[in-house]
Amino acid sequence: MFTRITQKPNTQLIAALFLSFLAAGFLISPLKAQDGAAQTAPNMVLTGAGSMYPDVLFNETLLLFKKSNPDVQVKYEPIGSGAGVLALEEGKIEFAVSSAPLEAILTQDVDMDAEEEPVPLNGKLLEIPITVGMLGILYNIKGVGHLKLTQNGLAGIFDGAIKYWNNSEIQDANPDLRLPNLKITIIGRSDASGANYALSRHLLSAKGEWSGKAESIWPPATLPKDAILVPSSSEVVTKLREVNGAIGYAPSAFGSTLGIPMALIENKKGNFIGPSLYAGEAAIDEIAKSKDPLAIDEIPNPESPGAYPIVSLFWLVTNNVYSDTQTGKVVRDYAKFILSGQARGAAISSGYIPLPDNLRAQAKNLAGTIK
Repeated sequence: MFTRITQKPNTQLIAALFLSFLAAGFLISPLKAQDGAAQTAPNMVLTGAGSMYPDVLFNETLLLFKKSNPDVQVKYEPIGSGAGVLALEEGKIEFAVSSAPLEAILTQDVDMDAEEEPVPLNGKLLEIPITVGMLGILYNIKGVGHLKLTQNGLAGIFDGAIKYWNNSEIQDANPDLRLPNLKITIIGRSDASGANYALSRHLLSAKGEWSGKAESIWPPATLPKDAILVPSSSEVVTKLREVNGAIGYAPSAFGSTLGIPMALIENKKGNFIGPSLYAGEAAIDEIAKSKDPLAIDEIPNPESPGAYPIVSLFWLVTNNVYSDTQTGKVVRDYAKFILSGQARGAAISSGYIPLPDNLRAQAKNLAGTIK
């Protein structure tokens, strides 16, 4: 049985992750919104929840939106893609953010304790692409840096076939490293998350010999029984730092911000690539060339030689029609702002990949239909 850990998120880790943004004044909080005589109480509060990937990006975007919309306060809670969409379905929030396609969430039970399967709201939800993120493969092996993982190596680790770091599949890909005879400990996500979906979707589509049968927002069923599962990306990072020999998956921004090593992953062309702006843009090159980019909801194994192979689109999920026109207008304005040039700059500075121009244009048109 998987080990599931459900303690509260490590506040010290979250504080470390956002330290640079706090120093620059990027992080919005209810307390900060009340500071200063010039601040006025908002006339409307929009509440969103969902993917933990864009938390840093949303904090910066919210500040920019607040400057041009002082009467509106937007709150965002990073609770996971599945939980966010479920909250939107139940009418608890005004928007959700997902790093898994809406269809994948609505066709899988996002509430394991619920007595009934979630019912898709046909035509009532819109999914609007807003940015692209990369799933980092983080590791903690004392004294080891610049680790390379083949597609077979990655697949073997996450289905338990490869149990030690000095396995020949890993050692042969890293002839310059002396890998220890150290047990591999997997740290994964226990909740319905886009991270689980991105990992399983990539393993399924890559040429690696993964034993999984389908992508899923839930933890891959192939994970070894001693895998440690936790309910947030911040806890994945916390636990990974505690265990020598650990490997886990989380937004690449966690690795780059906190200085945690991330593996170079073999892509479709056989090149070993790490997360970067250039590698992310190369991964979405086929979207940029598409005549109908809105129809592309995933790129499980990018074609470009310079592409980082594990990327995810992110969607703003909204109602098509809101119960009152004012809420609909504010959500529509916010959706358009996220797709603006200002937010594009925020995406780059936060470690995300902005949408190609053709997809951004179609996304803006879709956002304009919110009522």
